[in-house]
Amino acid sequence: MPKIATVYWLIPAEPKRELFRELIRILAKQFDAPRFEPHLTLLVTAEDRQVPKQILEQIDASSIQLRLRETSFSSKFTKTLFVRFKSNNALKKLIADLRRAAKSRGKFVRDPHVSLLYKKIPVAVKKELASTIRLPFKEVVFDSIKAMRCHLPVRDRADVKAWRIIAAKSLGR
Repeated sequence: MPKIATVYWLIPAEPKRELFRELIRILAKQFDAPRFEPHLTLLVTAEDRQVPKQILEQIDASSIQLRLRETSFSSKFTKTLFVRFKSNNALKKLIADLRRAAKSRGKFVRDPHVSLLYKKIPVAVKKELASTIRLPFKEVVFDSIKAMRCHLPVRDRADVKAWRIIAAKSLGR
């Protein structure tokens, strides 16, 4: 039975957010896959915890710049095809602050990434896509956080369509 969770996302700043959004749109159209907001998952908590808006109000952080590592793929639906980032102290501190504010021991990001495609496709296709996609930049600035209500595990288009924004916060410059 799916459980409801609050998931905290780090959102890329413009203009790279738009580039990710367009790449997700193109891939979703090509593979008949769901479209979704480009994001880097920070933390997954039980839905019945504190109010997400109040949690985000406690966060005092600046925008975060992360370095790209590679485009990769996995067998997991929500990591079909993704761009992996190198973690840094600012990201680790933001996650620690979120966990503390949420009073959560919830699951946090160990492999920072922005997904590009959610779809069950053959490994050979994923491998080809990962080796073909080259982004025209080496770093991405993330400038906001969104708290999302999600059904877990995310297994299909319906689960993705059920996502709802429940709070948001811009990060300082």
